[in-house]
Amino acid sequence: MTRRMGLLNASALVGGAFATLMAAAPAMAQETQPTAAETEATSEVEEIVVTGSRIPRNEYTSASPVQVLTAQNAQARGLSDTAQLLQQSTLAAGSPQVTSTISSSFVTDGGPGAATVSLRGLGANRTLVLLNGRRAGPAGTRGGVSAFDLNVLPQSALSRVDILKDGASSIYGSDAVAGVVNLITGVEQDGGELTAYYTAPFEGGGEQMNFSGTFGKTFERGSFSISGDYYKQFEQLQGDRDYTSCAAQYVFDAQGNRADRIDPRTGKPACLDLLWGHVWAYDNTFASLPGRFQYDYDGDLGNYIPTVPGSLAGQVPVPPPGFYLVGYDGPSTAVMNGNHPFDDEQTLIPEVERYTVFAEGKYQLTEHAEAYAEVLLNRRKSSTKGYRQFWNYAYAGDWSYGAGYGYESWGGDYLLSPTPITNHNSASQQVDYARVVGGVRGDFVDPGSFLNDWKWDVFFQYSRSDGDYTADVILKDAVDSQSYRTDSCAGEIMAVSGRTCIDINWADPDFLAGNLTDEQRAFLFDVDKGNTVYEQAYIEGFMGGELFDLPAGPIGAALGFHVRHDEINDVPGEITRSANAWGSSSAGITQGSERTAEIFTELSIPVLKDMPFAYGLDLSLSGRMTNTKTSGSASTYKVGVNWEFLPDVRMRATTGTSFRAPALFELYLADQSSFASQRTVDPCINWQQNLTDGTISQRLADNCANPNGPGGGVPGTHNGAGSSATLFEGGGLGQLEPETSTAHVIGLVWTPKFINFSAAVDYFEIEIEDQVTSLGSRTVSACYLSDNFPTDPVCSQFVRNEGTHRIDTISGKFINIAEQTNRGIDFTARYAHDLPWGDRFSIDGQATWQLESREALFADNIVDTLGEVGNPQFVGNLNLQYERGPWTGVWAVQMIGHQGNYASYGSDTATVGGQEVYLKLDAPFTAFHSFSVRYDAESWSILAGVANLFDELPPQLTTLNLGEFSTVGTSAFTSQYTEGMYGRRGFVRISKSF
Repeated sequence: MTRRMGLLNASALVGGAFATLMAAAPAMAQETQPTAAETEATSEVEEIVVTGSRIPRNEYTSASPVQVLTAQNAQARGLSDTAQLLQQSTLAAGSPQVTSTISSSFVTDGGPGAATVSLRGLGANRTLVLLNGRRAGPAGTRGGVSAFDLNVLPQSALSRVDILKDGASSIYGSDAVAGVVNLITGVEQDGGELTAYYTAPFEGGGEQMNFSGTFGKTFERGSFSISGDYYKQFEQLQGDRDYTSCAAQYVFDAQGNRADRIDPRTGKPACLDLLWGHVWAYDNTFASLPGRFQYDYDGDLGNYIPTVPGSLAGQVPVPPPGFYLVGYDGPSTAVMNGNHPFDDEQTLIPEVERYTVFAEGKYQLTEHAEAYAEVLLNRRKSSTKGYRQFWNYAYAGDWSYGAGYGYESWGGDYLLSPTPITNHNSASQQVDYARVVGGVRGDFVDPGSFLNDWKWDVFFQYSRSDGDYTADVILKDAVDSQSYRTDSCAGEIMAVSGRTCIDINWADPDFLAGNLTDEQRAFLFDVDKGNTVYEQAYIEGFMGGELFDLPAGPIGAALGFHVRHDEINDVPGEITRSANAWGSSSAGITQGSERTAEIFTELSIPVLKDMPFAYGLDLSLSGRMTNTKTSGSASTYKVGVNWEFLPDVRMRATTGTSFRAPALFELYLADQSSFASQRTVDPCINWQQNLTDGTISQRLADNCANPNGPGGGVPGTHNGAGSSATLFEGGGLGQLEPETSTAHVIGLVWTPKFINFSAAVDYFEIEIEDQVTSLGSRTVSACYLSDNFPTDPVCSQFVRNEGTHRIDTISGKFINIAEQTNRGIDFTARYAHDLPWGDRFSIDGQATWQLESREALFADNIVDTLGEVGNPQFVGNLNLQYERGPWTGVWAVQMIGHQGNYASYGSDTATVGGQEVYLKLDAPFTAFHSFSVRYDAESWSILAGVANLFDELPPQLTTLNLGEFSTVGTSAFTSQYTEGMYGRRGFVRISKSF
């Protein structure tokens, strides 16, 4: 095994006086260091430039713990883009990540289709992403843009990724709280390469293809390279997989047999997706009545349930022919329509298309100065399809449509709420991203000065993300025109949308099933279009070298400055700005800027060398002063110790502080109000029936009924009908303080000389104070699910009306909350062995055990997610490689530990329809295996393999509305199980060099 003594080498101190200086000159680093791919292939512990250290060392000799990922290893596992590579690392896989799938299904920062990385589960806002050692500007759509979108840089442009595992604000500035991800592009080359990649799940849907080409040229005074990349991910629908197409109850009896309600029409477990074909009924005081009415589309409901049972006669309306009362008991609940064709047609994995051009070059100006530049251009297109319910209210008998199903045909004095369904719920995005870097670097030549041979670097970066986004909307004024009607509205002009009103029979079965006429769609629906521009510009300069010699070696030093300007301008569509999107939040224009000025310095001090129990002892110090326009000034520091106390055995430790200034959207989100449906924000609606159905926990039911709770307690039959809740949201400019954090790491590293083996184990602890967040629509649920209900401070953030029991207002401004803490242990090991007949075998693995992962929403409101679904305590990756001549075989395993929600739910049983059933709330240990073989010829190579070799499915979970985790169908819907969502898939990659 090769082990260079660069640890204390003077030239290493000079050349590596600043990590970003070296990362800014990858060609310079590669002249004396092996490529990351070579390091991975040979498992030799060589010096390489690593993020977070100003001395060039690898992940086993750095004082700061660093994990190195290579593009070559990702390709062997069948991974096709940068997001997959990073999100499956052990530093990210232990917590939920924002993938293009998840961001298309939930509201996330960066908008639909975005993909970010969150180290340690502390949030993408707290993970700084660098590109070749320089801060990369954010990208995305909507007002929440603040993190780097991994869609911007294709994996084909990567050489490797360095991930710094501890805080580094003193080195890189704001946002480097959880760690730093440094994306490092390819090396110099003479000639070019063309690559084609394709992967396809065996079941169809979710295919991916990628075509890329690079060309580079070196000449006497410089070099340049340019690469182009085209990537497409094809859509996968929820109906493409059995395990995502039907959200059945997934409950069991005492013998372990399925105990779901069986739909007698199919003989299979009843699906619990969005209900459709229904008219809800209340008395005229908005008190809920037992059940709801469903139209008999197939003509067979009468075989299973009566139109209205005799026991309920006089308590509910007498419906017109074809409607049956459902949901009042087990048999009638089993026939409720909960699996519309729209459900199977909605997007699970979105369609994404990306175009990228990346160019970089350098030119020798003089013997001691070099100019360099980078240009990155990227366009991302993505789209998704969805479906949704909408509804209004009317009194039976108030208005006749003359179609046989008008409200006049419902007997009695009742309030009706027809709930149609629609597939008018699609969205699309196009994000154009540009980044330009230009700089000059070199060294000082002044033999009479201590600055002689010091390195320096000054550069400018500008990035711009320009994103257009569209969303299907339902017009609020059009829906409102139909509510509580007593006569025709035909010909009236809507005040906001300007549409001409038409009379709609909301109780018409076709309308309820989503089969709207063109006239109805033109009146009720529209498409809203918005635009987001985020610009970042900064100039940075630094220099580093030796100060003077100590007995153990020279002291290295670096100092520099950074001045940055960030600006966001998000203009939502006109419909959203005018609050005319029914059932959706309104949004104002988010516009603002931030100015940041910083100075920083670092020292590397060799304390002892070649002494008993001190074969090497180094001390590193760094500090940074930061001033921001909106959040004032802050200072951060970091201290590191690297101590080789036995031959080949070292202890490394760092401690330091970091901070994060509030993001622009957290400061400048326009003060705005939106109207949220009571059904979407209030977990106490119909809690008595929901408890009987087993769809909520006993604790939630008890808290809803508690007379000491908000509004004096909620009746079990409260249905939430009537006015919506008003949600007030806005930025916290002038009130928010920067987040502060501390990070501590201590570890042991063993690199024995007698065997080609290296291992490192590190304990980490990161604690954030004054964390910035907005609870928004989660506020009410956070109150009623709190262990400290009703005294939890979060319960004071909304108002429940004591008379109507409805939620009147919710405060959703960005605020500083108490703290967030993450502790755990990282393990990394690598072994290689040359066999006597010339073959080579190697194995490397990484694992993370989380010991604590908790968040205090307020001082007494602790949310502990450790070990719950989406937050496994253990994650790991294992790679075995065998090389024989031109052939290379790789077997890779991604491991996700056991997760469970029994503790947070409080039980493993529930009562469903009067029957006690057992719940499946845990995800067992899961492993996704992949295998590939690569053949390398002189000018071409081919790689083929199978990912998710054993067709491991995402864990199946009980899908009752427990509010503890997300599912699609019966499958756990978290980022750890992306491979399972695809299923088994084959992949092939062909490359040709010239």
